[in-house]
Amino acid sequence: MRQNIPVSQGGLLGRMNVAIKAADSHSATVVLAHNSAVTMSLARAAAVLARDARELGKDELRKLRELLETERIATREFALLGRDQLKPALGRLYHPGWDVTGFRGGFRVSERASDLEVWAETFHNYLVQNPGREVPAHNITAAQAAERYNALKTARTAVKAQEGALRTLVQQSDAAFALLLKMLRGLVKELSLTLTLDDGRWTAFGFNAPAAKERPETPTNVTAVSVTENAMAVQWDKAPRAEYYRVRIKVVGVDEEPKVVGTPSDTDFMFEELPADAVVEVTISAVNKGGESALSEVVMVRTGEEIDNRQ
Repeated sequence: MRQNIPVSQGGLLGRMNVAIKAADSHSATVVLAHNSAVTMSLARAAAVLARDARELGKDELRKLRELLETERIATREFALLGRDQLKPALGRLYHPGWDVTGFRGGFRVSERASDLEVWAETFHNYLVQNPGREVPAHNITAAQAAERYNALKTARTAVKAQEGALRTLVQQSDAAFALLLKMLRGLVKELSLTLTLDDGRWTAFGFNAPAAKERPETPTNVTAVSVTENAMAVQWDKAPRAEYYRVRIKVVGVDEEPKVVGTPSDTDFMFEELPADAVVEVTISAVNKGGESALSEVVMVRTGEEIDNRQ
């Protein structure tokens, strides 16, 4: 049977715990040169640290982005107010004389933090050179423009830096979990040199015994049709690896749960002695020595009348 090694981070951590415990418990009889309990424990601990560092990095970036948004909104509001306070002096209609204030090409105030940062720097320089245009009553001053510029620049720089740091943390986390996957695959190879194909210790390590048979696939294309008032026939496609099938029915309004009514080896089955004018739900599963497949999709039929022969 093939080995289904998880690739998700949670699955890898869980599977490593199983492997570590088994490697420790069976250390006297199963000698692992490359993937010992100690080696796997260290790798798992490193992966947990890398994962946690990545999550902390993501949270820090979230906080910095929230701060940047606060500074962006405050700077834009300052720009809108500054524009309105300058209109009595410079005119209520745009003209090129406005460009030196940071309002270039019109009165529109950008929503972008990078544009607002440039504007705040330009506006600060304008007020430094034209102190008579300050409006202290509304806090339209060179000092306030400098504060807005520095706050926005600092916030943007912090976000950019944290985005770079987070990329590194994600890469480190991905590498740590890729190592766990590599170690589990390597463990399978090491065990194959020590254990027989049907050794029960494969299961202790979290793996399938290679000699065990793989479960069959789920039956598909199930069709059912009522043939008499109290009987119906059902057919389905052959499921790979199936040795036989379990046929279940549930009479709606009568049965609380589906019940097994047959275990044919062929891909058809006949139901008899069903209630008249009853809605019956039919499901099929495939079975072999490796286990049982998932149930097929439900097919519903009313005895005496076909209401749905394929879903």
